[in-house]
Amino acid sequence: MNRLLLLLVLIPAIVLQSCSRDRGPRPGPVQPRVFSYVDEFVDDRGNWSFADQANFAYGVVSNGSFKFDYNDDLSPAYYVSKRMGFNRSDDFTIYTRIGSNNNMGLLFGYNEATNSYGYSFMIDYDGYYALYDEGGNGYGPDISELVQPATAGFIHRDGDYNDLRLEQRGSRWLGFINDRLVFNIEAQRLKGTNVGFINVAFTQGEADYLEVQGYE
Repeated sequence: MNRLLLLLVLIPAIVLQSCSRDRGPRPGPVQPRVFSYVDEFVDDRGNWSFADQANFAYGVVSNGSFKFDYNDDLSPAYYVSKRMGFNRSDDFTIYTRIGSNNNMGLLFGYNEATNSYGYSFMIDYDGYYALYDEGGNGYGPDISELVQPATAGFIHRDGDYNDLRLEQRGSRWLGFINDRLVFNIEAQRLKGTNVGFINVAFTQGEADYLEVQGYE
């Protein structure tokens, strides 16, 4: 899969139905917290805005959210991430709230230097979620399915926001949508600590916040 570089610019915001910013309780690891990253996208201090005009991919932070568009199919997916620097061998939790008109996901474990494209916790317009190995993580270059697409009654559809949470607890990965457990699998190899977002081709997506907590 061809991997793309990102530039900075602003684009018009897309409109998605939003939910309350109150994320509620934080069930999960009880160890001392040693790393914390929180971006509510109230401004662009995290430098998420970009423009890759050659590939019709854009991002902008405005009105309290990160709007992320990939408007072509030059590559099956487009990645936007930031290096976090937490200890990937320890427990960690990643929170976000996303919605799109197609298929958008939480990206984690990306490492451009080693051609590791990490893992994607995806959710689509119709409320189907899945977990993928995006390739380059030590098991081969191809995308592979770790959790098959599925949906449930508590998942919001029609592109509305859903809260996603990915936890590494010991040797397990736990995935939650709207505080409901949707998968519990063996933790996979992480070759990087970049966290961000992924859009498949022809997706206009939006993220309400991103939070990463690391524990020892």
